[in-house]
Amino acid sequence: MKVLVVTTSYPDVPGSTRGIFIRKLCLELTRQGLDVVVLTPRIYAQSPLREQDSGVTVYRFRFPSGNRPLNQVEGIPLVPMAIYMISGFFTALSCIIREKPDVIHGNWIVPTGLLAALAGRITGVPVINTARGMDLRISEQFPLRMLFDWAVKLSDEVSVVSASMKNRPSLKDAEVISSGVDDAFFAVTPNRTAQRVISTRSLEAIYDIRTLIESIPLVLERIPGARFVIAGAGSQEQELKGRAAELGIGSQVEFPGLVDTERILDLMHESSVYVSCAVADGTSIALMEAIAAGLIPVVTDIEPNRPLVAGGKNGFLFRPGDEHDLAQKIILALTEGVPSPVLDQKRSDFKDMIRWSSVANRVISSYNRLAVK
Repeated sequence: MKVLVVTTSYPDVPGSTRGIFIRKLCLELTRQGLDVVVLTPRIYAQSPLREQDSGVTVYRFRFPSGNRPLNQVEGIPLVPMAIYMISGFFTALSCIIREKPDVIHGNWIVPTGLLAALAGRITGVPVINTARGMDLRISEQFPLRMLFDWAVKLSDEVSVVSASMKNRPSLKDAEVISSGVDDAFFAVTPNRTAQRVISTRSLEAIYDIRTLIESIPLVLERIPGARFVIAGAGSQEQELKGRAAELGIGSQVEFPGLVDTERILDLMHESSVYVSCAVADGTSIALMEAIAAGLIPVVTDIEPNRPLVAGGKNGFLFRPGDEHDLAQKIILALTEGVPSPVLDQKRSDFKDMIRWSSVANRVISSYNRLAVK
């Protein structure tokens, strides 16, 4: 079977982590015998328009990106977005004619899921579209909500990465298929006596790393030996480092930048607590990785996190944007903690659900249903 994966994000150059989980899904699909072709926008001028990536054929379509992803642009850039849609649509048609896929899989319903749905409808190739969280957030306003619902209507099947996303009326019948986690995270042996806290979210406004920075002095008042690792990169990096310096906590906070999976695994081996301050999310891969690694999660009390973390039982929930509540929960995690058997049972329960091989099997089942319709 051949599948065309149309996606908003895919690693742009070797070492890039943008859309890395889409790449991991594609590689697992390839490992299980599928022929995978990817269509994605070219964000950076140095990215090739066509390449082979470990058995996955990748096509990129041109548009005036300004060398930065659309989610880092304030507002909706109308002209670049219009060119994005036109270029993406005609490139999708060209890919379908050239590659002859059996199924099209759109990722992020707006914008690329709409491209997938339109191209599939015109060519007669069945389409499954996956909502991944960011698309749900940006489609809250008209006319994006109309385009989102239209893409869903044009799709043959729809999936979501979190059951909470089914609250959107157009997604009420969607299948829930989470993103996956590398097996290596289940092999982590965290240092549960360490007073070390790790965050692995991007340094962008939606992940609200500033609230974590503001909470650190409050934690250090109670636990002077606590140390924090904020692994990630983004547009707020210099601002966040500056704020840490202003608060006089530079020696207690490490900013290792964008790190690969091997380094994240090493950092998790040395940590006991994971923090995410995201104010909105789908099913967070970073949170699932932390649970798989056996860390104590301290995360925002938002709907997508609640199915994964039962506050006070297997982790802690705090009010978004509230550094005092966050500090209190980090202190609880570092002092009272969560019993090791509880954490180990949680990661065991997760293993067969969210490892990439299991996720890919569910995705392939969706493809098989569509291919025989």
